[in-house]
Amino acid sequence: MAHANLRQFSQPLSSIDPDQIQLALAIADTAILRSLLTESRPAISLPQQLGQMQVTVGVPLADQGTMLDAVVDYEALGCALLDAIPPEAQTSAKAYQELTRCQSELQTLGWRVAIAEAIALLSHGGFQEQDIERILQLPSEGWHRSWWSTFDRQGNLGHPFQRWFRCRRYGDGTYILQYRDHYAQVAPACFRGTWHQVPVVIASAGQGFGQLLMTLRRAQASLKSDHAILLSAPLHDLEQEGFMRQGISVYALGATAPTPLTATAPLTPSPAPVPS
Repeated sequence: MAHANLRQFSQPLSSIDPDQIQLALAIADTAILRSLLTESRPAISLPQQLGQMQVTVGVPLADQGTMLDAVVDYEALGCALLDAIPPEAQTSAKAYQELTRCQSELQTLGWRVAIAEAIALLSHGGFQEQDIERILQLPSEGWHRSWWSTFDRQGNLGHPFQRWFRCRRYGDGTYILQYRDHYAQVAPACFRGTWHQVPVVIASAGQGFGQLLMTLRRAQASLKSDHAILLSAPLHDLEQEGFMRQGISVYALGATAPTPLTATAPLTPSPAPVPS
């Protein structure tokens, strides 16, 4: 298995020679991976809800003796740190209380982690250097308050909540980072996002619809993934429609980048048995 660091690659994936696609994936930068996830049809994610991404090429499928062309791991963002206090929290004390009337359990972000890891965890959340320094230097009973917002179904930030951080420092140089959310009604589901895997199959000349669909289904079952991406030369309309109706995202090669279907209204896949 070859794990690829994300390096600069100048061409759009859709314009690369199909024979070089796996190499292009192996040296892909975030722009290429973002294109795969947002410009396939139907799109797997909205651009604003993509966090970190990485790709692994040449992945063996468990108990099947075959190799998958690639797997893309991506972080689906569930919430984001806001740059300023939301306007609705500034109108009155009552409005603020309504936005923060519910309280979550205390969550642990990092347990006895070194300072470098503590900084990395807070940076990943979106905090800038000044706020990270404040959090790491909090007194034992102190809290750092910050405003965040979850995404709605259309991918917009529309449900603000307040997140309180506390920090415990120990003599061996380690830290405990914890937070508690104060929200209006629905608790945020995660700190920032959740990770998902998407199998990627590159169509070869002579492979028919049934064979490709079988390979994609096996890959989905092996990775327990709801999605899969087929990289292929432009398909006939009926073939493309068939894959899309089976819940497979199609990314056209040897053509200009496709116009993505919205990720918020994907085609409903028809039920299909997973091959054993």
